[in-house]
This record gives sequence, structure tokens and C-alpha cells, in this order.
Amino acid sequence: MDWTGLVLPPIFAIAALSYVGLALFVSRSSPRSIIGVLLFLNGILIAGNAFTYVTSDLGLYGIGRTLTFFAASFMPVAFYSIYRQFTGSLPGPLLLALLSVIPVLTTLFALTDPLHNIIWDTVTTADNIGFTDLTEHFWFNRVHGPFAYGLFGYSVLALAAKMSSIASAHRRTVGILVACATLPFAVSVANNFLGFGPADFPFLSLTLVALLPLFAYASVALRMYDFSPVDYQTLFDHVRDPVIVLDNRERIICANRKATELLGKKESALLGQRLWQDVPAARDILGRATELDLTQTLSLDGNQSYEVSVAPLRDRRGVRQGAVVVCRDVTERRKALAQLADSEHLIRTLIETSSNGILRFALDPGREQPRFRCVFANRAAEAYLGEVGTSLVGTWLDALPVLDPERLTAHFCSTTNAGVPVSFEMAATVQEQESWLRIVGEPVGDDMSVTLIDITKRKHNEQRMLDEALRDPLTGVLNRRGFESAAASCIRSSAQGAVLYLDLNQFKSINDRFGHQAGDALLKAFGHRLGYCLRTEDILGRLGGDEFAIVLPGVSVADAKHIAERLVSTAADAYIIQGKEVRCSASVGIALLPQHGHELWHLISVADAAMYNAKNISDADAANDRAAYVDAATAEVRR
Repeated sequence: MDWTGLVLPPIFAIAALSYVGLALFVSRSSPRSIIGVLLFLNGILIAGNAFTYVTSDLGLYGIGRTLTFFAASFMPVAFYSIYRQFTGSLPGPLLLALLSVIPVLTTLFALTDPLHNIIWDTVTTADNIGFTDLTEHFWFNRVHGPFAYGLFGYSVLALAAKMSSIASAHRRTVGILVACATLPFAVSVANNFLGFGPADFPFLSLTLVALLPLFAYASVALRMYDFSPVDYQTLFDHVRDPVIVLDNRERIICANRKATELLGKKESALLGQRLWQDVPAARDILGRATELDLTQTLSLDGNQSYEVSVAPLRDRRGVRQGAVVVCRDVTERRKALAQLADSEHLIRTLIETSSNGILRFALDPGREQPRFRCVFANRAAEAYLGEVGTSLVGTWLDALPVLDPERLTAHFCSTTNAGVPVSFEMAATVQEQESWLRIVGEPVGDDMSVTLIDITKRKHNEQRMLDEALRDPLTGVLNRRGFESAAASCIRSSAQGAVLYLDLNQFKSINDRFGHQAGDALLKAFGHRLGYCLRTEDILGRLGGDEFAIVLPGVSVADAKHIAERLVSTAADAYIIQGKEVRCSASVGIALLPQHGHELWHLISVADAAMYNAKNISDADAANDRAAYVDAATAEVRR
């Protein structure tokens, strides 16, 4: 045994383990890649030679030969699958099953070779046990060899031929793969069929050992297993739009699958024909696209609309070689645009006819202090904010005080309020009438939209409900709650004045004699008479029953007495109740502001006490001398 018998088996074992490890790495990184299978088979083939090289052991030789034939039989199938994967798609299951028939038979024959010696024979000599050369047997020469070398050679040549049609980004990786496959293939052919070197020397395994770093670089650094290059023809056919290539005479030289569907003919039938002979509009585009790219929408197929783009096709020197025609089906897009246009028209109509005012304000760029300018306003907004026949477009926001421009500008220019709408209510004068508007501002990018909602009716309803809650339903004057609120505020703002307290003297007897309806009518008439005698700034309220109170702001003592005298005199006039004349006098008490204090109910209590003091004067005496009665009804001021 020479030195190669000692050195090569360990080297083969290490290389085989390295290939298997590399195959496991690739398979885990990309389970769908066939590269891992090829690397695994490389390792198995090298491992087989580690067993068979310079061995005379029949068992080891059988194991090694079985491994070698298994790997050598399936490597062409694996490389063919890689070729198909890199240029389109993997072969189908049926084709793979057919291609695997011979490799499976070869492996079975290798396993059972001692029974039939189809793969090799054992040669016994005086010195040693040897084995026949593979090329001496029928199976290798007529079946395994032609199949394995033919399929592998075809796959290598086909992949190399596709190099120019593979995307340039993948060519380096595919080139390394082709080189890694071509060198072992050439070495094996030279050794087995051309007589290069001893027949029993493992040139193929040594070549694979030498290529291990290159395989590792391509797999780990270039991540060859991640690439699935597709040739340009495949890309061309898979483009969704019809693509047609013309020569300088406007004759078809190439058409993808979608183009053949559009034109209704196979590509072979279209070659050499002039494009769109019966479509003058399309012919016009082709004629005008000699130097410039042109795009136009045409109807080419019944109701289908296509966006036809024509661009000159030039070589690397800039010489025109023809034209590329791309037809994009825009039927659905045009329908969608038409529907969008209808929707926009509907939305604009709704906006223009809306009872709400709608405005759009754009932020004026390039200013230190932010300002907004109106860029859109519907008719309702112009009715709310402008004059009849004028337009708000172009008006600055700060020229529209009804919108509270300082508040809107501060809100929408604040970083803390980004994307937050704002809503508030403002009083406005619309067509010389006082109205109320709810102003709703919403951000639109850097701009804002403002919606004006007329809430005048709601405000009036709220005021009516408030008035009803604060007024006596019988007499129409303020009730106790309403009087307390208004009177207290009036007293606080008045430097002088008077508070009067009144009731009807004979009210109970009239109520008992004529009934509650007559009493209610009397109270209603009495309230109306009191209101008729007062000023607009005076405050009249019914505190309960036949008790009424009046606040007279800003009057002197003499004026207060004069008004009280007129009230008592008016109340003493006869009432017509249920068709009958009824007389019912009233009593009054007067408290003075500020002489008797500034607190409402204290003043009312003082006036109430003064009224009961005045009740000691008979009705006849009071009627004869109203002034004396009023003097008596005025509360004394204690010094």
C-alpha cells in the first residue's frame, strides 16, 4: 500500500462529513432548495470512495460501492431538478419517478452484486483480492453510464445556455454552480471513457474534495439556496399586461401570453404580422412613437379599454431596433373613475345644498404667525357669514369674528391638540336677525374644515323652557324661583331702590264665595295690573297665594311711594269676574334700599312687616288718603 492509501481515506471521511454538515445547514435554512440534496449526495459519494480505495475487504468494498453508485445515480436527477428550479419550476412527481427508476435499480444491483456480479466482479490473485473495472460491465456501459452522464451533461449545458436569460443579479451564483458541476463531470468522463489516469483512482472524489471550499462559499456566503432565478422568458410570460415587441417595420417579433390572449392567436401565428391593421387609432400611435414614448387609451377589444404605451426599443449603441408595446386593461379603472366622479358630484351637490355651512381653511405657509385662508365655502356658509352675492373664498380667518378665529387658530396650531376636533357655540347676526351657531372644527392635515350648524331654534326652545320654569303659569309673572334669581342680581347691582310686598285683602272671602276659578281669575287680573304699572327694568314676582313682590331698582323714596300709591289705587278698581263686578283692595309694604339692607329676603321681610302695620288702616281711610296710607306702609328707618 502506497502513501495515498494512508492519506486519502481520512481526507475523504473528513470531506464527506463536511458535505453532509453543509447539506444539513442548507436544508435547515431552505427546506425547499435542492442544493442541500446535491451536497448530501456529494458527501455520500466521497464516503463511498473512503471505503473502497485500496481495500481488499469484500464487506467494506461492497458498502463503498453501494454508496458510490447510489450517489452517482441520483446526482444527475438532483442536478436536473436544480436546473428546473433555477429556470422555472421543479419537475412534476411523475417525471421524477420515471427519472428515479434507473438510480433505484442501480442501487439495488449494487446491494445484491455478490448474487449476480452485474456491477463488479471479484478478482482473486496469489497476492491479493481485487475487483474488476466498472467499464467492463454491461449495466454501467449500457444503462447507468449513458443515463447518468447524459442527464447530468444535459442539465449542465441547459443551465449554462440559460445564463444569458437569467437576471444579472443571479448570474454570478448560477455561474459558480455550473462551474462546480462541470469540473467533476469533465474529470469523471476523462477518467472513465477517455483513459485519463488509472481506472481505480478516485479522481472524481478528489475533485469534489477540492471544490468543497467553493461549495461552502456559495452556500454560506452567497446563500445560493435562497436564490430561485427565473429566466426572462418566464418573467415575460408572467407579466399581467399584454406585451408585444415589434421590429422597425412594425412587424411582431415577440408576444407574451397575455398578448396572444388579447390578439386571439398563438405567438407562432402572430410572428411577422403587422400589428393592429384594422385599428387606425392604434396604428397612429405606432407611427408617432418612432422617437418618443406615447401613451393613449383605446378600445381594442369590444367594450374593453386599454392604455396603450409604445416606447422605442434601442440597443446599447442607441440604434432603434423596433418598439415595445404594452397594453394595460383600464376598463375597471375607468369605471371606477367614472363612479368616483359621480360620487364626487353627488358629494359636492350635497355639500352645496346642505343647510349647514361648510368651509375649508388652508394654512398659509411661510409666516411666523400662522394664518388660515378660506379655500372653499358652500352657499349656506356664505349666507351665515357673508353678504348676499359675495364669496368667502380668499378671506382670511381672522376677518370672520363670528368663528372666533383666535380660538380656532390657537387650537389647530397647538401640538397638544394634533388631530383633535373642537366644538363651541357662538351668537351671530344672520340676515339682520340674532342667531346661534355651533362651530365644529376638524383637522385636515395642516388645514382645517369648519362646519356651521344653526342652533337658533334649539336655543329659543331652551330659553322658552327656562322661562316656563321660572314663571308662574297662572299670572305669567316670575315665580318664586325666578323672582329670587332676578331680584337678587338686580339688588346687587343697584345703589338705591325699593322692595314692595303686596297681597289682596279680601282674596280668601272672594275665593270662598265665588270658587277657586274666580280666585285664579282675580290673581291673573291683579298680576296684569301690577305689570302694567311698572317699568321694564322693574322685577315682579308671585311668591305664593295672593302674595306678590316687586323690586324697583334705582328709584328714590318719593318715587317708590308714588309707584306704591299707583299700584294700590289701580288694584282697588273693580274687577269683572264671571260676569260680576268684584272689588278687592290690596295692601302694600315698602322696604328701602340701602336703608333697610342689601339682602333680598331681609328686605322682603321688612316690607312684609310694614304691610301688616299698614293693614291697621281701614280700607275707607286708605282710599280717602292714599298718600297717608303709603307713608304708613313704608317701613321706618332706624337711626
